[in-house]
Amino acid sequence: MALVRTIALKNKDRNVSANKVLPGTMDTPANRAANPTADPLQRVPPAQVAALLVHLASDAGAQVTGAAIPICGRQI
Repeated sequence: MALVRTIALKNKDRNVSANKVLPGTMDTPANRAANPTADPLQRVPPAQVAALLVHLASDAGAQVTGAAIPICGRQI
């Protein structure tokens, strides 16, 4: 996290943001095969992580920098 914050601080005047995305257990075929009895609703859909990354890379997410962002789905 210190590296992310350092990158964010050093690049704040360059319109470059740095964040850390912390996904929970992803809903992938490999994870489903490894634990077939687990509730798939407890896993994070890859599309949700992708949507967050697209938002962070857009102008709408420009003010988010130096953050650790958990995306846990219904695991919490």
